[in-house]
Amino acid sequence: MTALKKNSLASSTGTTSEAAGAERLGNRPTPRDWPVPVPSRAELASAFAQALDLAEGKQPGHAARVCYIAQNLADLLELPNEVRRTAFYASLLHDAGAAPATARVCREMNIAEETLFDIAPGVSLEETAFQHAPFGAEELVEAVRSHPQHGVSVTADLGFDEAIQEAIATHHERWDGNGYPDGLAGEEIPVAGLLVAAADLVESLISIDPNPLVARRQLASGLADQAGGIISEEMAEDVRTLMTSDSFWLGLHQATLPHQLAGLLPADPAAAERSPVDVDTFARTFAALGDAKGEHIDSHSERTAEIADDIAEALSFADGRREMLRVAAIGHDVGLLGVPARVMAKPDILSLAEMEIMRRHPTHSQLIIDALPGLEEIGRWVGAHHERPDGKGYPEMMEEGDAPIEARIVTLADTYVALTSPRPYRKALSHKDALKVMEGGAGTQLDKKLVKLFCSLRSPSTSSRTAQRSRRTR
Repeated sequence: MTALKKNSLASSTGTTSEAAGAERLGNRPTPRDWPVPVPSRAELASAFAQALDLAEGKQPGHAARVCYIAQNLADLLELPNEVRRTAFYASLLHDAGAAPATARVCREMNIAEETLFDIAPGVSLEETAFQHAPFGAEELVEAVRSHPQHGVSVTADLGFDEAIQEAIATHHERWDGNGYPDGLAGEEIPVAGLLVAAADLVESLISIDPNPLVARRQLASGLADQAGGIISEEMAEDVRTLMTSDSFWLGLHQATLPHQLAGLLPADPAAAERSPVDVDTFARTFAALGDAKGEHIDSHSERTAEIADDIAEALSFADGRREMLRVAAIGHDVGLLGVPARVMAKPDILSLAEMEIMRRHPTHSQLIIDALPGLEEIGRWVGAHHERPDGKGYPEMMEEGDAPIEARIVTLADTYVALTSPRPYRKALSHKDALKVMEGGAGTQLDKKLVKLFCSLRSPSTSSRTAQRSRRTR
């Protein structure tokens, strides 16, 4: 029995008026119940963890694999359900603090996030920082080492308990005491923190080689190098035992892994696992991370949701449908976490490669929402929020009427908020001037009927020329 194991033992339907309102704009709503089935907290964490992967410059799936490895290790060690549940959420959200910790230094030093967070095990962070920013290496190292504590703040905002926060705070501590932020050693590190650290190490070793068979063969030598350092000798042996299982490897490389993780979570009858409040909380928290990464004004996504809701009310959308539209409007730019901060803050014209990166963010937003069972339609809305009536939008260059009405509403709301927010090259436009610009884009950039409807509404309370300055220009 390892030291780790020893320690662990101490809805409503759409109304007739709603349908009529949508028909006026040329898009009949699909008959369905509203709101849609509510995803569980486990499903929410699994889906939004993909945004955290993007924020580090990684392909979606890293956090899911760390969670899968941690849960399989917990099974092998026969750890209590309480520890397994803590490790489940902590492993999915272990890098929740990466974007808030490093966005500023990545912008100012023109460094890609993947440079800081995709370092092979055994490579020194200090050496990497000095190589890419010799005059700012100390600041870079400090920023990266602060991300566990930033992660604690994010998970607290999401409503997770202190055990999960503690596991995230300690997932970069090392068995030999040379980790961070507190230099804890051995059994000073909580069990769930040890699990996440081990799973993160294993995933990093596996990801070095894109060929799964080669990665499997080389894992043993990689573990030998880190045994007694990042993880204990006993934990390394437990991992080697786990690696002999063919079923483990088959599960690890499933394309649908993020969708299946919730099934690994031990049931907790005392937990409230499904609540619309959680959907709203996750959407708001991750929207705030995206806003902050791009130096958006505070509450950019919140303001977009308020404008979208005003339009939905004018169209007599049912309450449930309005609620889901608000979630879509709040989370429409969560995919911006996948755009490097240095690209988002670039004051000059983007290169073709940078523009392509920027234009992927609606697809990334849709990928994240699509991972939530029952919310695939919401995914379509956020995925189409940069489409245009003239067919010159992205990512699919949809023509007029092809984009769902909800997507068109989000597009209009997002445009209005952008116009009424300060930019480095101009002051925020007044409500009146913003409407003039939008009327000029009616039929080409924006839905003509929606613009007409919006212009007939009273001045939105969310328009403000005193909002905090934003550097984002695209």
